Amino acid sequence: MAVFVIMKIGVIGAGAAGLASIKRCLEQGHQCLAFEQTDKIGGTWNYTDNTDIDDNGLPVHSSMYQGLRTNLPKEVMEYPDFPYEEMDRSYIEHNNVLDYMHKFAAKYNLIPHIKFLRQIIEIIPLPNDKWSLKERNLKTNGITEHNLDAVMICVGNYSVPNLPNIPGSETLGTRVIHSHYYRKSDPYKGKKVLVIGAGPSGVDIASILTAVAKEVYISHGEHKFGKTGHEVVDKPLVESFKGNVAVFKDGSEIEFDNVIFCTGYQYSYPFLNAECGIIVEDNWIKYLYKHIVNIEHPTMAFIGVIFKICPLPMFDIQIRFFLEFIKDPHRFSKKEMLTDILESFNKKGVPNRLCHMIGNHCQRSYAEDLARTVQIKPLRPVIHNLFEYLFNNKNVKKKYKIINDEEFNESNVV
Repeated sequence: MAVFVIMKIGVIGAGAAGLASIKRCLEQGHQCLAFEQTDKIGGTWNYTDNTDIDDNGLPVHSSMYQGLRTNLPKEVMEYPDFPYEEMDRSYIEHNNVLDYMHKFAAKYNLIPHIKFLRQIIEIIPLPNDKWSLKERNLKTNGITEHNLDAVMICVGNYSVPNLPNIPGSETLGTRVIHSHYYRKSDPYKGKKVLVIGAGPSGVDIASILTAVAKEVYISHGEHKFGKTGHEVVDKPLVESFKGNVAVFKDGSEIEFDNVIFCTGYQYSYPFLNAECGIIVEDNWIKYLYKHIVNIEHPTMAFIGVIFKICPLPMFDIQIRFFLEFIKDPHRFSKKEMLTDILESFNKKGVPNRLCHMIGNHCQRSYAEDLARTVQIKPLRPVIHNLFEYLFNNKNVKKKYKIINDEEFNESNVV
C-alpha cells in the first residue's frame, strides 16, 4: 500500500507546468523548492524583444511574439478550480494568459517557494531514489547544491528550434529565421514571405503577416492547423532552395525575400547528468512511463512534454499522477513500464518524433488512463468534449462557456 511521506521536491521552471507543480506539492504537504532561470514567472508566455541572449548571457527561452492569440479557447486552458475572469472572447491574447498565471501564483502564495535567476548546472541521481541538484545564482555566480527526494522537470518545449535539412537552406543567410526568433511583423513590410510549417505558429504568423507583407505563402504537407484566409497562398513541401527561389515538391517555384521556419522544437535537457539515463532520440525522450516518469529513476518526472493537448488541465493531471506515483515509485518494474511505453508507441504507429503527441482523439483516453492507473480524480469530461468538438469546428469568432462537468455552450463573439 502507498504510504505518504513528506518529501523535498525540486521543480525546474516556473512556467505553466512549474506553477501547477508547486501548488500541488504544497497542497499535499511536501516541501517544494522551485528554480527559475529568469526573474519572472510564466515561462514562454513572457514577451521579450530579445531573441538570442538574455540579460544574463543565456539563450532566450521565450518564443512569444506580438499579436499571438491562443490556439485554444481559454475554457480548456484553465487550472482546475481556477477559472479565468469573464471576458468578451474565448481566444485570448498572450498577456491575458500571463496575467492569469500571476493571479494563480498570488492566490496560492507560490512566489516564496521560487528561487529566481537560478541556472540548473547539473542533476545527478543518488542512492535510494534521491537527487543532487546544483544551481548557479546568476547574480552572484555562487553555486549551491541541494539534496532532493524527487525532481519535476517543467522547462517547456518551445525554446530549442528544430530546423529541417532542406537542400540550399544553408545559403539563405539572414533571409531565414526560425519562429523562435520572430517577434513582430514590421521587418516584413512590403516583402514576399514564405512560411514553412502549418502548425499553430505557422498559421498564426502567416495570417499576421498578411497585414504588412506584399505576398505570403505557407508551405506544408497534408495537415494544416486552421485557416489562414485567402490572402495566404498554400504551397506543398519545399524540395530545395536556389538563391531566393523555393522549389516545391510539385515542381512549382516562387521568389521570396524572407523565409520563416515554423517547424517545431527539440526537447533539450543539458543539465541532466548521463547517470539520469535520459536520451533524446529523434525527439523521443527515452524512456518516460506515461510520458512522465523516468523509468531508470522513477522519482524524476517530466511534466508537459506531451503536445496537441489542453495544456493546463493536462499538466495538472500529470502532476497529480506523479505525486501519487512516488508514494510507491517501484510499484511497477522497469520492464513493466518499458513494455507499456513500447506497446503504446507501436499502437500509435507514428514516427519517433511524434511519440509524445497526444492529439484530439487520444487526450481523453490518455487522461483517463492516468487517473485509473494510480486511482486519482479524472479531469472533467467537458474539457475533452470541447477539445474534441473544436477539431472540426474551430472558429476564433466563437465564445464558449462551461455549463457543468459534461456540457458547454457556444455563442458568437459580440
